[in-house]
Amino acid sequence: MALAGSAINLLIPKIIAHAIDGLTNNSFRAGKVISEFLIAAAGIFVFTFVQGVVQTLTSERVARDLRNKVAEKLSHQTFTYIIGANPSKLLTNMTSDMDSVKMFVAQAFVTIISSLFVISGASVLLIMINWRLAVAVLMIVPILAVSFFIVFRKVGAIFRKSREVIDALNRIINESILGAAIIRVLNSQQPENQKFLEKNIVSRDLGLSIVRLFSVLIPIVMFISNMAVVLILALGGHYVVAGSLTLGSFAAFNSYLIMLIFPVMMIGFMSNIIASATASYGRIRQVLDEPPPAETGSLNSVIRGDISLKNVFLSYGKKPVLKNVTFSVRAGSKTAIIGPTAAGKSQLLYLLTNIISPDSGSLEFDGISIEKYTKEIFHSQIGFVFQDSVIFNMTLRENIAFSGKVTEESLRKAIITAELNDFIDTLPEKLETIVAERGTSLSGGQKQRIMLARALAVDPKILLLDDFTSRVDRQTENKILCNIENNYPGLTLLSVT
Repeated sequence: MALAGSAINLLIPKIIAHAIDGLTNNSFRAGKVISEFLIAAAGIFVFTFVQGVVQTLTSERVARDLRNKVAEKLSHQTFTYIIGANPSKLLTNMTSDMDSVKMFVAQAFVTIISSLFVISGASVLLIMINWRLAVAVLMIVPILAVSFFIVFRKVGAIFRKSREVIDALNRIINESILGAAIIRVLNSQQPENQKFLEKNIVSRDLGLSIVRLFSVLIPIVMFISNMAVVLILALGGHYVVAGSLTLGSFAAFNSYLIMLIFPVMMIGFMSNIIASATASYGRIRQVLDEPPPAETGSLNSVIRGDISLKNVFLSYGKKPVLKNVTFSVRAGSKTAIIGPTAAGKSQLLYLLTNIISPDSGSLEFDGISIEKYTKEIFHSQIGFVFQDSVIFNMTLRENIAFSGKVTEESLRKAIITAELNDFIDTLPEKLETIVAERGTSLSGGQKQRIMLARALAVDPKILLLDDFTSRVDRQTENKILCNIENNYPGLTLLSVT
């Protein structure tokens, strides 16, 4: 559509040239000229309208498909990758970076294609009118191309830095929102605000650097373009006087020169969007090009619950977390692991869920290496209550039956076991009650019991509790442990505190 509209635009100077030459030769036909203009105008209107609709739809679909690809990729990546990739960066990938790519598709892509088409077409038509004058004028194109290349390369580097600053801003904002209570209790609003201001100043300075580069580029383009106009007036006027160029052809030449310069300027204006989209798409490709985790296991058997660790070592970076850990747990037993803060207890449970892998050593379930089980089947038999409450902004039913494979019977049993039935009965909408974001409408104990119910709802063979008792009173804790014993006989329970 854009090329069709541009092609019609290239015909208009020809119509003007024929009209002017017709006037000078006394062969002017007003009806023909007017009809040609009306047909051209109608064609441009139709093609431009359709182009706008297609551009908008295409940009939205590209952004949607790209978001889906990134979301799909992240859903299959390991927990270690998600943490290592920086959640704030991933958030920027899904928001600001996607918007930059969408803007490129909606505005810059078609503009560049149509501009290159017009530049090529106008150049050919200029040569056809008067090749000597055309060669003199077209010498400006490589000068402009070099200017664009230099600026574009510098701007691209700045945009990549600016995206990293946006990552940092997202992280600071996220921490400030999640830690709003403690920030106010400790009167730390000013230091937190200062952290944001410092990064915001860096973002502003990078933006100003981009503006400065483009503020130099645009005047260069305008100056060179004006010099080309002066050249045409001088040489073109000479050719008209000499009789080697008609007045109509001279007018057409001027029109084609303007048509040549305008798309060059448009590409200059779009360079900002191009540089931003290039940097953003590069960051998105980093996520999409990350190889998926290898599925090492093929075993789909049901586990009994025997656990064995032998000489397990684990470290984060250069910091050792677990050193030569060896122990075993019998199926159906109840085991507690007690240790000081930062002793690696939570990381031990992460190992047992196969969320992370050890540096060395072996983990076996029922005498079989954990790596031989398929992850989907293995995870469906493990219940894990994290130390930090993970509550979603959805109904209580959806929060508890989160796996999607929970039956109504197992849901009810999990609710009763977690001592949630009395609390749910007090709610007007019962299980259909919408929980506020991050569970802010719930107490710490309620959130912890919802997470326990979620873990039990899948009827696990092994239940892992990470400091579960920290937010539950002793009486409720005893009731819950008794309920687990009665309702889930044979369950292997491993609790750290």
